[in-house]
Amino acid sequence: MPAVLRVVEPLSEGELRWQPPSGANSIGWLLWHIPEVEDNWVRDRLLGLPRRFPFGKPVREALPTEYPEKAALLAYLREVRDLSRDRLERTTTDDLQGTVSDKTWGTITVGQLWSGVATSCAWHGGQIVLIANRLLPRMGAETKAPR
Repeated sequence: MPAVLRVVEPLSEGELRWQPPSGANSIGWLLWHIPEVEDNWVRDRLLGLPRRFPFGKPVREALPTEYPEKAALLAYLREVRDLSRDRLERTTTDDLQGTVSDKTWGTITVGQLWSGVATSCAWHGGQIVLIANRLLPRMGAETKAPR
């Protein structure tokens, strides 16, 4: 996450909402999606808790004009990262071998669920860095993530 935070910090609200050509997701959408999926997949599949939507609705249902400001998105991301860290610290090796059911992936282990969380974050975090580094020409070399 450090590379994501480094490239997002200097962005304006407009740059956060800028949508790449062909309808690809904006950085703001991705910053909302990462913690929403991470928190809700664990809450729903692993903890048996209801999903939560701190901004009133899922990101997939929000219009770009409804996206929270950068500070709120970053606070949400940090909050969920802290939750995940705490949840993982309480997970034993035996817990990781347990299974959960997922409508997309079928029966998977708890370890596979956490691997999916990490993979999703890395994938979408990489998209954020790519957009910021390649498609926002005003970004200077000092803010770019290392290659």
